[in-house]
Amino acid sequence: MRGSAMSATTASVSQDNQVRTPDEWAAFWFTALAQFHQVGKAADWQFDERHVIAFLRSKLKANMPAWKRLKIVEGLIRYRNRVRRSMEPRLEPIRAKLQELMIAEKHSGDTESMEDVVGKINPREPDVIQQLRRMLRLRRKAYNTEKAYVKWVRRFMQDRCLRVASDFEGIDTTDIEAFLTDLAVDGDVAKSTQDQAFYSLLFLFETVLKREFGMIQALRSSKPKRIPSVMSQAEVAAVFAELDGVHLVIAKLLYGCGLRISECMRLRVKDIRFDALMIEVHDSKGGKSRVVPLPLQLVEPLQRWMSSRRVLHEHDLAEGKASVWLPHALAKKYPTAHREFEWQFFFASAHWSRDPKTGQFHRHHLHLSTFPEQLKHAVRAAGLLTHVTSHTFRHSFATHLLLDGTDIRTIQELLGHSDIATTMIYTLVLNRRDIRVVSPLDRLIGAAGA
Repeated sequence: MRGSAMSATTASVSQDNQVRTPDEWAAFWFTALAQFHQVGKAADWQFDERHVIAFLRSKLKANMPAWKRLKIVEGLIRYRNRVRRSMEPRLEPIRAKLQELMIAEKHSGDTESMEDVVGKINPREPDVIQQLRRMLRLRRKAYNTEKAYVKWVRRFMQDRCLRVASDFEGIDTTDIEAFLTDLAVDGDVAKSTQDQAFYSLLFLFETVLKREFGMIQALRSSKPKRIPSVMSQAEVAAVFAELDGVHLVIAKLLYGCGLRISECMRLRVKDIRFDALMIEVHDSKGGKSRVVPLPLQLVEPLQRWMSSRRVLHEHDLAEGKASVWLPHALAKKYPTAHREFEWQFFFASAHWSRDPKTGQFHRHHLHLSTFPEQLKHAVRAAGLLTHVTSHTFRHSFATHLLLDGTDIRTIQELLGHSDIATTMIYTLVLNRRDIRVVSPLDRLIGAAGA
């Protein structure tokens, strides 16, 4: 019964594949999920991860590729966010796994050499670390992710006196549980740090070593999550007053668009859309892309910087060495794109750097440490006592939008958060304008004065 119903549903999908909006697809896949589980009143049905996994397995048996199954999960996430307005079920881990499977399927028949795809691997590293790097690069993980995963696997190997891949044969879930528990108890790490260690080892065991990870019952980190540090509008203006040149432009982008410092540094010339007054943010956290409005106050400064950036590029062309790093698939598809102006990093470094994966030299973007150093001096000169980092501008962007009455879902999309729960943290630092809270101390003093 389920098979026939779903085959009919799939047929209808192919017929109107071009006319459904994302919200319509979200409703469609929820209805298909409810039909699969033979739910009568779908509107009142509280589905969970198990329901979604069973549905996806049926699609896998029907030979549906990973990219289509990924679309199902993305539709259900959209339905959960926009219709149910809930944080449950947590489907983001399922989406991440399907993204990996999609990439693996895409490159399963690739005839390129391993070095073409993954770049150079240091042969002096332990064999398991070399394998880990290869698999991370095959799945197009960010280089920062690669560094973090390698760091945690090295730390685990050191903790358990492991040297090569064959040493892992005697390792089981009890070793992993002990390691993660030690991080929480002795290391006093935050939950996010412990999670990063967990996912590093999960990737190693399931993807590299091809072993079942099993159920992990480690003691979870209970280190409390800190409330984001936020500047007032007056404090933001005071910091701006102590910055100039490119550092002022970067600060205004961070605050005006809610960008992460890494997103700002990775902007390419083509991403600044003056005609549409928008900025495209690509390869963000989790490999996602989004669009944010371009503040009118930044149009003129960015256009001036664009002009100077063009002069530098023309100099590089004249020297015969113009080049910028591009993702492997893009560089292969467009072999001359690395020399074209629109693909250059907007905030280019004054120096050339060597790609750690390929060994090639490019004009990369400004180093991520460049702006924070300038910001530290500006905060000190402004006399601020608030703890301010590059990310504080992003926190302030979100909080000030909330204060102005912007919908939380809109802020979620502007920030590029997958889960609304991440965005909800900003409600903790809000002083709501529609509620006036008077301290009992003030009431007491007021009553005594009367």
